[in-house]
Amino acid sequence: MIAGSTSLIARAIAFSAFGLLALGSAHAQDYPTKPITLIVPFAAGGGSDLVSRLVGKHLGERLGQTVVIENRGGAGGNIGMTAGSRAAPDGYTLTIITQNITVNPHMYKQMPFDPLNGFQLVTNIVKYASMLVSYPGLPAKNVAELIAHAKTLPAGLTGGHGGIGGQGHLGMLMFGKMAGVKIEYVSYRGEGPVLVDLISGRTHLTVQSIGGLGDHHKAGTLRALGVTSLKRSPLFPDIPTVAETVPGYELTGWYGIGAPPGTPMPIVNKLRNEIRAVLQIPAVRDDFLSKGYELVADTPEEFGRQLRGDYQKMKAIIEEAGIKPD
Repeated sequence: MIAGSTSLIARAIAFSAFGLLALGSAHAQDYPTKPITLIVPFAAGGGSDLVSRLVGKHLGERLGQTVVIENRGGAGGNIGMTAGSRAAPDGYTLTIITQNITVNPHMYKQMPFDPLNGFQLVTNIVKYASMLVSYPGLPAKNVAELIAHAKTLPAGLTGGHGGIGGQGHLGMLMFGKMAGVKIEYVSYRGEGPVLVDLISGRTHLTVQSIGGLGDHHKAGTLRALGVTSLKRSPLFPDIPTVAETVPGYELTGWYGIGAPPGTPMPIVNKLRNEIRAVLQIPAVRDDFLSKGYELVADTPEEFGRQLRGDYQKMKAIIEEAGIKPD
């Protein structure tokens, strides 16, 4: 009697699991039946906004529904990402996730959502490198010469960045530590003012997104010393990587998409496949490549490994720099 009951229970559980799987697949076939909201956790006009609008437009066309972009900036992206993490897990609210999700937990004493488990990851859309650039008046034409010159300066170099914990700040922290040079970090209100002072020589160097520095490199108003990815940029194959002189140096940003935890995997997989198809559209692909983006469209599992690896990497950089969370 007991054995028979156990068998019946096991079959019931198996049937229930099959039913849930079938229900999830049915939802994915019907999905979407209404507009999708894509939260961008930063103000309009930035890189995350550009990526979301280009992908959202074509994703909506493929899915037969409008993708509505909702900019919810503030607190280094925490406000928008918190809203996205707490939304209903039905596939109708998605969130652009940036590398800030791996930085903010080490910069804020309290996080309003779990950075490692607060999203069902869908896919990493694109990655992008930054560029180490200097004031062209410095007697250093490459990374090796910059390091040698810095070691002759009692006060070291000055490095401008657009905000503590940002890509520029972290990039220079890594460079100073790995190259063994002293850098005085100067925080500005945004990246634009950094470039103004860099061009005039009031600061020595910075790290910024490669897409915004190409014109300065071509015009000679700044000196491009190295890109922060492990491979040279197809946009500027003449510029070496920093890692060619400082082995192991790598800093890449990325823009991905997450859904609330509990979103059915058939819907997640459908979204990932459609986004991958969007990135194969020639006009989309060429637009991203012309801005220095590397197309990714990886699986949720691969995206998760990237996120967790960057989380540990950013934690080590920030702790070693002695930055205390606010």
